[in-house]
Amino acid sequence: MTKRKEAASKCAEWYAQILRLTAFQSPESIIESTNWWNDVIGSAPDERTLKPKIGGSRESGSFEGGRLILDVAVNRVDWLLVAIEDIAATSEAISTIGPFNSIIDKFVPLVDRWSKLATCPSLNRLAFGAVLLCPVETKSAGYRILSSYLPDVIIDPEGSSDLFYQINRPRNSKGEIRGLINRLSKWSVITMQIAMIGPQGPVATVKSKENRACHLELDISTPIEYSETIEQKLISSVFNELVDLGKEIAAKGDIR
Repeated sequence: MTKRKEAASKCAEWYAQILRLTAFQSPESIIESTNWWNDVIGSAPDERTLKPKIGGSRESGSFEGGRLILDVAVNRVDWLLVAIEDIAATSEAISTIGPFNSIIDKFVPLVDRWSKLATCPSLNRLAFGAVLLCPVETKSAGYRILSSYLPDVIIDPEGSSDLFYQINRPRNSKGEIRGLINRLSKWSVITMQIAMIGPQGPVATVKSKENRACHLELDISTPIEYSETIEQKLISSVFNELVDLGKEIAAKGDIR
């Protein structure tokens, strides 16, 4: 197994399928009717849906080859950038927004602009989430790649299946907040295939070949026990620290 781990290589590049900012407002902060989308993006959204029963809304539009979504609820705000599911594109590959290291540099400035708006609330918690993919030819190839990211896990690439590894390795913040930052990562190899769907469910006719990828889900967040308010002026720097910790996991794997 040692030789196999030495031979294993990391992903040439991770591709982003979802990027996410989640912000929970502090109790004393009130989200009023806002113009956040227009102020951050500089134009009106393609779609806007009001949710009067929960006092929220959803706005969305095209952004950097993906779909940008702003979800606002009573005590929570989500900015998401997601891949557009295109059947023509996914017939030969799994849909993504683009290379993680490139697209994250387009997503972070959105958060920075939002955090500087006068209507941006103070927060209790902040989280950075991502779903990243690394295309592979076979399950075994995917397991060999994962073994290079998971030094504490013994993986048999040929003789095992259904691997799912999840771990949280909290780390002390080096930035603006006191306490531990949660560093949750989930690792697996996924298989995707597009099939025709009939009235009674999936039918035998398959539209695409099987596509496989190493799958990494990140959820980097400030601690739920954190009792202090994350002031508006600190939101950008705290989020950047969360993103940097996510980048580190994507580059180096499950490290302490």
